[in-house]
Amino acid sequence: MADEKPDLPSTEDDWFDIDKYRQAAGVAYEFSKKKMEEAGKQERETRGQQQEFSQSDEARDYKQSQRAYKF
Repeated sequence: MADEKPDLPSTEDDWFDIDKYRQAAGVAYEFSKKKMEEAGKQERETRGQQQEFSQSDEARDYKQSQRAYKF
């Protein structure tokens, strides 16, 4: 079978398939990259919403202050 380790001397017990390692590392990298991109997108959306609320609060506060100073 192709997936079995070849007969190696007993001193070489750290045998591994470099291509499978690279493939697994690539998959892990892509997964991590996608996860971070999604987190960044979510954070930008949240900050945008917070900024909108902040601006609307400032506008509301300004209007209230202008009405309060009218006699």
